[in-house]
Amino acid sequence: MNLFSSAREFGRLRELIGILLKYGFDDIVRWLHLEGRAGLLKRWLRQDLPPEIRRLPSEARARLALEEMGPTFVKLGQILATRVDLLPSEWITELEKLQDQAAALPFAQLKPQLERSLGAKVETCFRHIDEAPVGTASMAQVYRAVTQMGEQVVLKIRRPGVEAKIQADLRLLHKLAEIAEAQSAELRRYQPVDVIREFEASLLRELDFSVEARSADRMRENLRALDWVVVPRIYWQWTCDDLNVQEFINGIPAKNIEAMDRAGMDRKLIARRGARAVWKMMLEDGLFHADPHPGNFLILPGNRIAMLDYGMVGRLTATRRDQLIRLIRGVALQEPDTVTQVLVEWSAGRYINREGLLAEVTNLIEQFDGVPMAELDLTALLNAVAAILRNYNLRLPSELTLLAKACVTLEGFGRLIDPGFQLMDEAMPLLRKTLANRYSPKVLARAVRSRALDAVERLYHPGAVPNGNGHGGYAGPPPMQIEELSRLVNRLERASHRQARAVLLAGLFLVSGLMLQLEGGPQFLGMHVLGLISLIGCTGYWIWMLTQLWWTERGHRD
Repeated sequence: MNLFSSAREFGRLRELIGILLKYGFDDIVRWLHLEGRAGLLKRWLRQDLPPEIRRLPSEARARLALEEMGPTFVKLGQILATRVDLLPSEWITELEKLQDQAAALPFAQLKPQLERSLGAKVETCFRHIDEAPVGTASMAQVYRAVTQMGEQVVLKIRRPGVEAKIQADLRLLHKLAEIAEAQSAELRRYQPVDVIREFEASLLRELDFSVEARSADRMRENLRALDWVVVPRIYWQWTCDDLNVQEFINGIPAKNIEAMDRAGMDRKLIARRGARAVWKMMLEDGLFHADPHPGNFLILPGNRIAMLDYGMVGRLTATRRDQLIRLIRGVALQEPDTVTQVLVEWSAGRYINREGLLAEVTNLIEQFDGVPMAELDLTALLNAVAAILRNYNLRLPSELTLLAKACVTLEGFGRLIDPGFQLMDEAMPLLRKTLANRYSPKVLARAVRSRALDAVERLYHPGAVPNGNGHGGYAGPPPMQIEELSRLVNRLERASHRQARAVLLAGLFLVSGLMLQLEGGPQFLGMHVLGLISLIGCTGYWIWMLTQLWWTERGHRD
């Protein structure tokens, strides 16, 4: 397989192999059959590892290697730190320490790109730019500025050349993931191709700063009812894919507890408000801040909270939110069948031994027996579910791994501010509201209608609706046969026809009653003859309908 399409990619591959060997990961190089690609570099680096590296555990060496590989791999490690379904806890803990650090470029090197993004000279748009960056990372640098209107703003400028480097690294990662799946059964269970595909989508979204800006706008709109939450305003006249210009907010960093106390802030209230805002995003809005650590919160007068940095966001569809609610309810009410069904849905059609899964789920929820829903540790629950899925070579949906990470981060933020903070306390009102909405008559009616339409769709297009697994091994209810579907549809059609006839008959009775009162024309016993004939006909038709209904029901009982 040709791993590189240019001398530049070949050089980058040699560089990555060298870093792997430097930190003692020659086994990975052998698994991928890349020894020959390293050449003389391999023989030079495969000397004994320095003692300070040799004594480190493998997860710590992996973190150091990823940091040295550059921005793409730092971001990959940060994404893997959310994958509790793929990696054990010690790896998650270590990868969470990854630091996206880079030496700051002089502002003069960024100025030409900034002016291309602005479409004008810097002096035309801004009265002043502080050329000392307030934040530096491998992907972007952040500066404070003042607009010509005197507004204080923050400029997030993408570093020149970073997009091309990331694209090249992504091409290499795709090729390496394909080799890993083909060559190693041990690596194949981690589904590297799917992981890299999800990572690429996430990284490209983060690389486009306009996506981050749109997420901020959407969250500001979603949180409008919470007047104590502040989301920075976006200056769209200047924001584009490589530049994000937003309002500068001056507040107390959430990690500065002493400053909050000096300002007389109510830390308990702030922790509750932060949790309430994030839970609303998760359970109601479906778009949530996936990195709610103290560094992304500023505390403002009046115990208000400013939320910053929307580069990492999570999305939960209505289906995923419904599954999460069912999972929590199933654990709280000790319903293993409900929890098992949710996990089967998360299997994405892969073969799964449902009986074995049910046994593991039963053991799992027994650990939460007697725990009130308000005290349920959602992070521990999702981690336990992820461990079960790993046993079946399945993965937790990526949206839920981000949710689990957000819960861990949010709990750390809450307990930093208020040691007595309980994450689920603020979730309970929203959970009750969501459960009430889930079982409302309107939602139930919509579900019945949807099931009926699915049944009809299966009749006319048997292959259009999946049967639940795609592998023939799904242990759920057996698919309906064509004959059974035909009988069901016929019964639905007959019921619809009877309903239509009943409405028509009611209308005819009404018309007959009006015709009986007509004046002039032939009369009998003071009633108009046409009205009387119509009434007799309607009565006969009504008796015939009752007889037919009785006969049909009698046939079904027999």
